[in-house]
Amino acid sequence: MENQEATQAQGLSDVEVPAERQAAASQEEVPRCKTKLPEEHLNAEQLKLMESGMPLTALPPHSNHVGLPNGLKETNQTRLMAEQRESINGSSAAEDKIGISNGDQPTTNGQAKKYPKLPGIIFDIGDVLCNWTAPESLPVAPAMLHRFRKTRFWYDYDLGMMSQDECYHQLSKQYDVAEADIAEAFDKARESLSPNGAVFDIIRAIKDTYREAIKVYLMSNIPAAEWQVLKEDTRFEWSLFDGFYTSSAVGMCKPELRFYRHVLQQTGLKPSEVVLVDDNGENVLAARSLGIKSLRFTGALGLNQFLKNVFDDPIERGLAFLNNNAKEMWSATTQGREVKDNFAQLFLYEAVGDIDLVTLTFYDWTWNYYIEKPIDTVEKFPDDIDTTALALVLLCNDVKKANDIMDEVLRYTNADGIIMTYFDNKRPRVDPAVCVNALRLFYKFSRGDSPALQPSKDWISDVLFYRAYLDGTYYYPTADVFLFLFSHLLSANPESDMYRRTASLLRERLQERIGANGDALELSMRVIACLNMGIKDEVDLRKIEASQQEDGGWEIGWLCQTGKTSLKIGNRGLTTALAVKAIEMGRKRG
Repeated sequence: MENQEATQAQGLSDVEVPAERQAAASQEEVPRCKTKLPEEHLNAEQLKLMESGMPLTALPPHSNHVGLPNGLKETNQTRLMAEQRESINGSSAAEDKIGISNGDQPTTNGQAKKYPKLPGIIFDIGDVLCNWTAPESLPVAPAMLHRFRKTRFWYDYDLGMMSQDECYHQLSKQYDVAEADIAEAFDKARESLSPNGAVFDIIRAIKDTYREAIKVYLMSNIPAAEWQVLKEDTRFEWSLFDGFYTSSAVGMCKPELRFYRHVLQQTGLKPSEVVLVDDNGENVLAARSLGIKSLRFTGALGLNQFLKNVFDDPIERGLAFLNNNAKEMWSATTQGREVKDNFAQLFLYEAVGDIDLVTLTFYDWTWNYYIEKPIDTVEKFPDDIDTTALALVLLCNDVKKANDIMDEVLRYTNADGIIMTYFDNKRPRVDPAVCVNALRLFYKFSRGDSPALQPSKDWISDVLFYRAYLDGTYYYPTADVFLFLFSHLLSANPESDMYRRTASLLRERLQERIGANGDALELSMRVIACLNMGIKDEVDLRKIEASQQEDGGWEIGWLCQTGKTSLKIGNRGLTTALAVKAIEMGRKRG
């Protein structure tokens, strides 16, 4: 079949369209709304919409959307929305938890005991646990002190094989610097050391959270005399640590692999069970070469984010972010202007499957991109085929209504017969990504074989074949959005002519994208698209997991752009939802 697909991909226009429609609409893995409200509480307009298959949900007042009737009590509304969530997700709320479970956990004082994913952390001292500010006047320049510490003499001093006096003497001879000046410089440097309070706060928080389930160790290249002074400094909260491994005590130095192996052997930890935090790139590389997850320390903020990503489940954190920001996850432009649109809300709903997270304006007929006033365009913005297609795929169960709207869609094609973007002949814009979404609608309701669709099919196939999407499309700024939408079209219709024609080619194009630069939205769409087509993209999945922010969300990614000014529009909630989806799918498919 793969060879057949490759042959067909080369002759993109020479494909026979099946003569008969599919007997039933293709079944896509998308959420459905099936909850029915008591008819005695509905007015004529609401009854009409309910009969059309469109779900009813609580929404702010709007001229052409539907909300829960005022007569329903809050308790009924809460119950109905809970039932709606259950019908969407196909499971009860208790069964719908996403993430890793630690199984039955013992409790302490009535609270569940938490277990970290990794039981050990190893910290370096210099420039991690300690801050150092160079004194104003030193008899030896700070750069020279740094150079001294890179010598063989200092190495022997670190190992405990040379005394401090002997080390200073050898340095004096080697660099023609007075021993007294060397001693004074290091004494003043030592006096300037202070605890990195932010790092100790992070360690304390980890110990408070996991208690005896997490062990924190110190591993450092430090002479015995230096360590003795530092260990007796009461400003440092050494009681947080479960063990100390210094070069002078064990006779080994980082980045020697034997030092790391010694610490692992003494702590009883495997390389996969511990995290190392060190500011020295050479030390970090050595640790990673043994399979130890390591962070090159640059600051407390990066450390906190790194440890959250290591110890906390990214799916649980992502879902917490979405729930904490439910119904307030609006889009924004690159200039920071808020955009209230249906389009991103629909994508978000599809990714998570929870209607309570989004705010939508429901329409009786075609849909509009904007919920409120459009930006950088006319006051009255026409309904568009892109948003309408996505809404009907996700929300509409009324086949007759869907067919009527599809008939309307086919009235808006350009001179090449390609489906346009708007229900407005004065805006003859075409976009291959919009065509993909439109085709997804037609296949959903068993009309994918319509001869009128052939020009649009041919065009998106050519766009895929010739990589015309690489710089984005008219309304979508990146290549990954087009491939993501294409993967949804094919994965939902594996028996279709489009699948036979382009599936093999799409897999090739997706593999070409693996590892390419991209924001969190692009990476998430790429991973999901690959998984939709049976490809594992571990490279980009790791990037997604590593880029989760401290609050559990991911940074905004740019979904689409305005036509005239190419003003990019993104949605942090959508980026987070797709990142969670990518990680979840990656786990399920191994």
